[in-house]
Amino acid sequence: MRLARTVALAVLLSVAGFVVVGRVTAPHVRSSPGVTPRSRKKTPETSQATTAAKHAASEVKDVFSVPSIAAYLAASPYNVTAAVYDDVTGYTSVFRPGDAQDCASIMKVDILATLLTEAQAQGVVSLPADQQVLAQQMIEESNDDDAQNLWDFEGGATAVGRFDAEAGLTQTVPNTAGYWGLSTTTAADQVQLVREVAYPNTVLSDASRNYELGLMTNVDPAQAWGISYGVAAGTTIAIKNGWVPLDNESPPWQVNSIGYVNGDGRNYVIAVLVNGESTEEEGIQTIQGLSSLIWAQLAPAT
Repeated sequence: MRLARTVALAVLLSVAGFVVVGRVTAPHVRSSPGVTPRSRKKTPETSQATTAAKHAASEVKDVFSVPSIAAYLAASPYNVTAAVYDDVTGYTSVFRPGDAQDCASIMKVDILATLLTEAQAQGVVSLPADQQVLAQQMIEESNDDDAQNLWDFEGGATAVGRFDAEAGLTQTVPNTAGYWGLSTTTAADQVQLVREVAYPNTVLSDASRNYELGLMTNVDPAQAWGISYGVAAGTTIAIKNGWVPLDNESPPWQVNSIGYVNGDGRNYVIAVLVNGESTEEEGIQTIQGLSSLIWAQLAPAT
């Protein structure tokens, strides 16, 4: 998806396509004369761990306190925020809590979850065929036009905000001007979102969860970079990535990867958001380096 700019009009136009690492690509976002530049401040390099239902004993509750992971993050020149929920131990770790960044195409997971809850409320067992086509292309191919159609159909920012509140996302702000890629979120909220898709809960039915999870496990191979890196073969990986150069930022790139990993003794949800890169490739490499370290850290005890 390439992002074409007409500076005089201050409008971002996007064309759907596929990600090839190293090629300049971007998800569908639009700017308007009412969008003002955001200032970026690096959040202090701290992390926090919160406790959920503990399944097993674990010496390390906060993965971001592990020396190798902490050193990797400290050495990064970019603004990185991340979160991991480990279903084996029941712990959630967050690096730079509260650091809100642009969603880009990871918002598509939120868009589909909102649509599915609306269908549930109407007693609809499965989405209509035309919406299934849009949903499949939106998630598997990251098609922006299809995302826009579903965003508009379900009620835009108001509908997504309503779902987010019900799902426990407290730090996600859907863009009220309709530019869904410029919605903001935190890594902790994205982990909470993917947990709603990956594990049984009272918001999404099992049928809805399995439908969305199925699409996320079948993304185009060219878009399978990110939190999947370093993961053993045969592992279940449900993933959605987002990437966009922001006109108001220098360096401009926002690159995100969220998903669910289950296999080889691991079962976890992870979200990594990065901005301040000069190229998309820099963001991808940062996410992949961190993701491989987390995969190694969560190895089962021998």
